[in-house]
Amino acid sequence: MKTTSAAVERAVSLASGKIFDPDVFKEVGFFVMRDAIPEAVVQRWQMEWNDFYTNQLKNGRSVNRANPVALTEKLPGTLATMYREPIFAETLKHVFGEHVALYNHRFVIKDAYSLDKVFLHQDSCYHLGSLNKCSVFVPLSIVNEDNGGLSFHAGSHKMGFLGDAGEIDPSSFDMVWPKVTPALHPGDFVVMNSSLWHESGPNKNGVNRILADMIMQPANDPTGKELLSGTWQTDFFYSPLNCIRYFSNSRVLKIIKYEKELNTLLAR
Repeated sequence: MKTTSAAVERAVSLASGKIFDPDVFKEVGFFVMRDAIPEAVVQRWQMEWNDFYTNQLKNGRSVNRANPVALTEKLPGTLATMYREPIFAETLKHVFGEHVALYNHRFVIKDAYSLDKVFLHQDSCYHLGSLNKCSVFVPLSIVNEDNGGLSFHAGSHKMGFLGDAGEIDPSSFDMVWPKVTPALHPGDFVVMNSSLWHESGPNKNGVNRILADMIMQPANDPTGKELLSGTWQTDFFYSPLNCIRYFSNSRVLKIIKYEKELNTLLAR
């Protein structure tokens, strides 16, 4: 028999507001901050995004076939440093404490080149360093179910890391987690535990869905890129880029080896 968490069910309706609630966040794994970013700041980002998209992306962009929504082009100007807006670190202090750092910053968009759904997954399996990380999703457009908005499976972060990377099958678990698809507007942002299961549907109405995705973590994690609050709590660092170089043998290296062997056999 499938069961649900009564505590999560009660907390879901409280996971949105103008004041971050760390207790609700801990329970459901996400929190929607409403009208949290100054209008002038949002407008500056939107203007810069519109110029960038029109001049460099509108007529074609480099689409990552493995993850079409992830923007691969280099971000210009203030878009590249949006994560420095003080409200983000101030909010994440409620999760990590005074010392907060950046892990990664990118855009995930649904436009004419990436209209399809994104399967149910958690992000922790794709990260290096500590599992104690959060994504901060910042919309520069309206984001809702019609244009491929994010859906969160509230409370699923409590399952922790599931042991592999890929599409999660929720029917394989006895626990059912409530699915929530909040409507977002420019000025809002979402804080999400990186272990939370999340997905997004297809862009059905053709309105571009524009989201910045900032991954933040405590400043004691040696994969930190930039200090956002407090002081560094580690005296050594390493890069999460090209992580297979850290292994002499691994699952990924074996897959690469087997693919090369298969391609050689097929070419004969």
